[in-house]
Amino acid sequence: MHLTNDQLNEYLDKATHERAQIESHLDSCDECAARLSTLQNLFAELDSLPELELTRDLAARFTPRPSLPAQLPKFLTLTVSLQAAVALTAIIIAMPFIVQLIPVLEISSLSNVFIQLQTQWTTWLDMLSQVQFPTLPTFTFEISSIYLMSALVGVFMLWLVGNGLLLRNQIK
Repeated sequence: MHLTNDQLNEYLDKATHERAQIESHLDSCDECAARLSTLQNLFAELDSLPELELTRDLAARFTPRPSLPAQLPKFLTLTVSLQAAVALTAIIIAMPFIVQLIPVLEISSLSNVFIQLQTQWTTWLDMLSQVQFPTLPTFTFEISSIYLMSALVGVFMLWLVGNGLLLRNQIK
């Protein structure tokens, strides 16, 4: 049975506890002694090589640059853009209704402005208190707890699958 390359390397590095056994094996095995001699010559040649400077810094290529902003994934950028467009559309649609509720304020002094704003606020609160919402018809039906639990589990599983599909590109 011959010595492994790991055993020979550990012997050369003086990092083995089996030093006496390896030396006795090397005395009796010419093949392992030749392999040890080859390894010693290889390490001696490697040690004799000159230290060379790299022409370019390879570490700079792999270190993050703080000056560059982090880019969002394309689907997330698209989602944010669509949400902003929907919010802007809602503001534009609601603007005529909001303008009708705000009367033209006469700005004579700061205290008059606050008094007019307070008056307008109380007027709006009175209008809101008088709003009557239509009553919805009541439906009475019974759902067993098993069906309800199954529906909740189903909705939760759909939520998990949807999030998994959204986030799968970020994990790769």
